[in-house]
Amino acid sequence: MTARPKFSRRVVLSGLGATVALPWLESARLIAKEADAAPPKRFAFLFFGDGIHPPQWWAKGKGTSFELGEAFASLESVKQKLAVINGLQHPGNVVGGHAKGAAGILTGVQPKGGREIRAAISLDQLLARQVGDQTSLPSMVLACERPVSGFHESGYSMMYASHVSWSSPVSPVPAELHPALAFDSLFESQGSRVHVSVLDHVLEQLNDVSRKVSRHDKAKIDEYATSVREVEQRLRNLQQRQAAQGAATPLANDEKRRSQRPAAGLPTEVDDHARLMCDIIALAFQTDRTRIATMLLTNNLSGQVYPFLGLRDDHHSFSHGWNNKEFASITRFWVEQYAYLVTKLDAMPEGDGTVLDNSCIMLANEQWTAHNAPKIPLLLSGGLGGSLETGLAMDFESSRERKFSALLLSIAARMGVELPAFGNATEPLF
Repeated sequence: MTARPKFSRRVVLSGLGATVALPWLESARLIAKEADAAPPKRFAFLFFGDGIHPPQWWAKGKGTSFELGEAFASLESVKQKLAVINGLQHPGNVVGGHAKGAAGILTGVQPKGGREIRAAISLDQLLARQVGDQTSLPSMVLACERPVSGFHESGYSMMYASHVSWSSPVSPVPAELHPALAFDSLFESQGSRVHVSVLDHVLEQLNDVSRKVSRHDKAKIDEYATSVREVEQRLRNLQQRQAAQGAATPLANDEKRRSQRPAAGLPTEVDDHARLMCDIIALAFQTDRTRIATMLLTNNLSGQVYPFLGLRDDHHSFSHGWNNKEFASITRFWVEQYAYLVTKLDAMPEGDGTVLDNSCIMLANEQWTAHNAPKIPLLLSGGLGGSLETGLAMDFESSRERKFSALLLSIAARMGVELPAFGNATEPLF
């Protein structure tokens, strides 16, 4: 019997200077696999350090009675796709103390002190090894704060405070700080003509596909194209502002990438930076360019500042007043960035649901309050293809089984990756 031919439900357009992947299309002419093929599953991890403001970080109930604390006000519109998990923990030697907590959060092991760097492979990179060959980018690792060098007074390298993603015990994954370069990697863009949209390189093909698909898919393509152009325009505005101020930041020690496009500076405000990076993750997931994304929003011992919140001091300094209104506003701000990404993914139709429905988006901090890690502040959103229950609060604080690594095992299994153990866990949490 002759095997049925396979076509690609993921349409990729290629032109001189850019490659553009379109979202998941339902039209019969472009269906890649059998009609009942499920959309892919994705995992994203967002991290911010130095603890949270506990009085506003709470949730209770389930379903229609699910209530959110003030820290989660920005998630109210998507709360039925949210799970607030309380009480999970890593061993104290994994995340206790600012200097090593970021490196421990996704690895589940205590980094080694002294001059020898040794952590472990992080969950995102273990997943990328298993599912990364199905996409053009095995994973995407981004950051909104520069890594810090040197050693902390506790004897740990500051490398541990600046990286959550590790490809091996001795190799943190370099995070992309520059939104323009992250965008270029997403579209395989040469970036040599920043005044031209990547869509303009494939405009004829794009129009041809739009004419052949259903009205529903055409609307999906139009919405996607609008999103791409909006991100490009914000990147251009950023470059123009920095050029006018004489503040464009070159990419040090990277002549090859610098020569590919005009110097791409960093946003001067972290809210602009975070939103651009969230947009790029959303586009990457929508077009299946990658299924694994990690973003470090702040380092531990963070020097991030928030003038737009009316705050003059740095993040870490405010964390020592974790019970104050100033740190409450910082906690709410980072949840708002998470909510921005989650809401954006939930507005992207895919199959019988949305891109969010086929994803697991996690937000976590390694400490509860400054220098204190009895439990991990943790949010999950997205059903991961129906395999995760949402719209509820889960409390493990009084449970004998409260290992954060067990949750990571559960997520890996639902991504189709069976791990015999992770960190201090040998059994999944659920």
